Amino acid sequence: MRTIIIGDIHGCIEPFCSLLEMLEPKRSDRLVLLGDLFDRGPSSWEVFQKVKELEQEYGENFILLRGNHEDYLLQNELSASLWKVWERVGRPTTEQSFREHGMDMYDAAPWLKEHCRLFWKDDGYQCVHAGVKYEPIEENDLHTLIHDHGIVLKNQYHGILTVTGHIALEEPTWFNGKGQEAILQYGVHYELPKTGVICIDTGCGKGGVLTGMVIENQGFKLFRAGSSGI
Repeated sequence: MRTIIIGDIHGCIEPFCSLLEMLEPKRSDRLVLLGDLFDRGPSSWEVFQKVKELEQEYGENFILLRGNHEDYLLQNELSASLWKVWERVGRPTTEQSFREHGMDMYDAAPWLKEHCRLFWKDDGYQCVHAGVKYEPIEENDLHTLIHDHGIVLKNQYHGILTVTGHIALEEPTWFNGKGQEAILQYGVHYELPKTGVICIDTGCGKGGVLTGMVIENQGFKLFRAGSSGI
């Protein structure tokens, strides 16, 4: 079984569909989306429809993680400061995208609440949207898993390999948790590290690209779909 992991999509339907076409996922593959489906890009409604189709197609092999942008949408009440943050990082584009299709963006909330997970674990590695400080991953609080920046910016986590999004980088990067890091090349076969962090958020919706990671037989390759056009 292949595991296909896709980074932060941020309302960019064309790179998302292009990456899926490139990777040609099969129903026997596991498909993991790291969260942040919405905001910034112009097509959050289209992304939402595509993600629902994928959940129907892949069933138990479909994993959607809860990102900070899903968290803004799902919280019952946002503080004034968080509302300003959400406004700055793309909420109006999502609102407009859904409105153009006769929907309110909050119509997506029940489905997201039902299907989003805080993390996902497999033998030898795990996936989370943002951060992890403690092992096992269940010991981490919601803020760390969804909003924390330290796993990349401080590079101090050297537990079980964790694949994340959340922090937009120019290139996908492995952080060893001891101050060292390595930029990862697209299309190159790598052995799967046992520890550290691989961040595959490469700025889709901010002028960057959408990155996908394919794990198979204890190795992985990275793929990208072109500029988001934003």
